[in-house]
Amino acid sequence: MEADITVDARYKSCPGPLLALAQAVRGAKPGKVILLLATDPGAPKDIEVWASHVGHKLLGVERGEEVYRIYVEVSG
Repeated sequence: MEADITVDARYKSCPGPLLALAQAVRGAKPGKVILLLATDPGAPKDIEVWASHVGHKLLGVERGEEVYRIYVEVSG
């Protein structure tokens, strides 16, 4: 999947990845895709819940050996 913005939140524990993503979303235009890199095992679920509450779209989560790749589309 292609991303417009990459946010590296590896080795940050909760709520670090979510806060980093929220900051990136504030500076992004609607329709942009943000890739969040995270190692916190709770990050995928945290982002899923957050995105549903604030109206952004969780496009997918890929789990690598050491990192989660979480894709979120910024809503309008």
